Amino acid sequence: MRARSIQEWVCYVTFICNVFDYLKVNNMPMVALVHPVYDCMMRLAQPDALKNEEEVDCLVLQLHRIGDQLEKANSQRMDELFFLLRDGFLLQEGLTSMARLLLLEILEFRAGGWMLSSTANKYYYSEISD
Repeated sequence: MRARSIQEWVCYVTFICNVFDYLKVNNMPMVALVHPVYDCMMRLAQPDALKNEEEVDCLVLQLHRIGDQLEKANSQRMDELFFLLRDGFLLQEGLTSMARLLLLEILEFRAGGWMLSSTANKYYYSEISD
């Protein structure tokens, strides 16, 4: 799907993450969706996707919404995902400054227990709005 249309791919990822977020069984996310959601996140963390701001924006937005739930469901895969994101942030050439900013923000967001301090929040979100 991604090869045909980045926009369709991003819509698909958003849809599957919405289903994961809203569809609960015994007040817990559906276990059957954990691996498909992680597969989407891992694809968005690949070097070619990190060069596309639309995909990075999708990845970061979804991790803000469901990252905590995903980590509780499978922390090992979350660690693997964040190894890719860290390496992409530090080592990958060709990233836009906005993509780097978004990656740094999501790295800090997870490191802070899926929250940003008020100082970090001001830093990231006052810079973007100026």
